[in-house]
Amino acid sequence: MEMEYSLALALEDYLPVIFSLVGVWFIARTVLQLDRGLGSMVYVGLGLLAVGGVLKATWKLLMALNGTDIPLFSQALFPMIAPGFTLIATAVYSYTRQLQGKPGLRRPWLVPLIVIALFGGGSALIASNGGPWRVPLIMLATLGNTALLLMLAIGAWRRNMRPLAVVFVIVLLTIIGMSQMANNVPQTIPVQWFEQIVQTLAQLAFCLGTWQLTRQMEQEVPVRRLALTNSRLS
Repeated sequence: MEMEYSLALALEDYLPVIFSLVGVWFIARTVLQLDRGLGSMVYVGLGLLAVGGVLKATWKLLMALNGTDIPLFSQALFPMIAPGFTLIATAVYSYTRQLQGKPGLRRPWLVPLIVIALFGGGSALIASNGGPWRVPLIMLATLGNTALLLMLAIGAWRRNMRPLAVVFVIVLLTIIGMSQMANNVPQTIPVQWFEQIVQTLAQLAFCLGTWQLTRQMEQEVPVRRLALTNSRLS
């Protein structure tokens, strides 16, 4: 029996998606200033996150409106956000190295595409045998998201933005905690309200945190770009 979602619950589900996408957009805009290739990678990841998040929220909205169940919408989340977070985390890693005066990844697309192919292949293999095909994609999404938040926390800490670093760690722990709760606690309407509100607050903190951190990073970009230009000319 399908759960009957209220319209308010369904509409609220868009908020964490919006906050998350805006936060990643701040990252993409900043990375693009230094390296267009890496910036494009973040934007591709952002697009994948948008498709997965919006489709999942729209599935809940349709269920609330008239009970229409479109399995593709509800199942699209992890096939989209797993490669999305992988690309974003890889781009941020290479970008961070360049800001530190270290060489970035020579072929930044290669490693994440191989990882995505391996996890995607594992998911397809499990699906062909009737097993829980989402598991490899959930693992990949979790790894990518965790790596991204840890890099942001470390970046904030190194810039003496210690409270902001703590915020990113809290966001990470919150996401992990809500994931465990979703898997182990019966999903009643009150429980879903609690989970969505907590996720919304976590993604709002992520959005505001990336805004503050990327403002600081953008001040470092001209200096790093000048250093890169001088190294090429010498």
